[in-house]
Amino acid sequence: MKVKKEVSKKIIALWMCAWLAIGAFAQNTYQDLVRQGITAMEDDSLKQAEQLFREALKAAPAAQGNALVWSHLAGIYERTGREHEALEAYNIALGLAPQTVGFLLSRASLYMKLGNESRALVDYNDVLDLRPDHPEALLMRAFIKQRQRLLRDARADFEHLLRLQPTHEQALLGLALLNDADRRPHEAMETINRVIELYPSHAAGYALRAGMEMDRRMYEHAEADYTEAIRLEPDNVDYRLARARLYSKTKQKSKAREDVRAAAKLGATAEELAGAAGGNER
Repeated sequence: MKVKKEVSKKIIALWMCAWLAIGAFAQNTYQDLVRQGITAMEDDSLKQAEQLFREALKAAPAAQGNALVWSHLAGIYERTGREHEALEAYNIALGLAPQTVGFLLSRASLYMKLGNESRALVDYNDVLDLRPDHPEALLMRAFIKQRQRLLRDARADFEHLLRLQPTHEQALLGLALLNDADRRPHEAMETINRVIELYPSHAAGYALRAGMEMDRRMYEHAEADYTEAIRLEPDNVDYRLARARLYSKTKQKSKAREDVRAAAKLGATAEELAGAAGGNER
């Protein structure tokens, strides 16, 4: 009996060693698969990366790192034009790690791409509940609120962000547009002039100021600003179309035709070209 007990103990010990070894091997396999997937993704081998991440999920379906694996898969789906699969993957990642700011921001960005601003707003609100000073969430919530005509709320977010980063270009541009929409023309011009002073080599400030000048019938100033914007970004079709509309409105037909032709070469649609040639104001 004593011999049998000793044999049984040895068998159990061997079995436990084997089980631990298998577990360690599985863990190493999971980590290796994830590392290889990240490397493949960084090398733009997206199909291979997707396969490796899926193998990692099969190797360890309950691993703590699976939230990150699902977020990587979501990123691959986005980059390969599979937005709805990406959304499902972000949902799974957030189900596993609901307070991960990076996942919330990525899903919010995808919602914006899909045109679902209301769901994006929920995610940006959640980010700001976790991190009230997060610049991207403040900026994007302000833009959404502005589009919803909730100008007071949008202003609060823009001003919050500018207190944190007084020279934040996108926040200044947004605030300039907000002031213009909120019938504060002097403040709007002051803000956009500040943008151009800070970022003289950036076309967006000139284009935005030109649009404001068009509204104020300051056509010569608007022409100069659109021209500078085009000089800085000659391949920007929107700037070409905007200046064509200006030329159409001011009866400079030959110049309008030149910009319409340039916009057509840059890929403007027939509807956009017709609008530019027809003299719509903005």
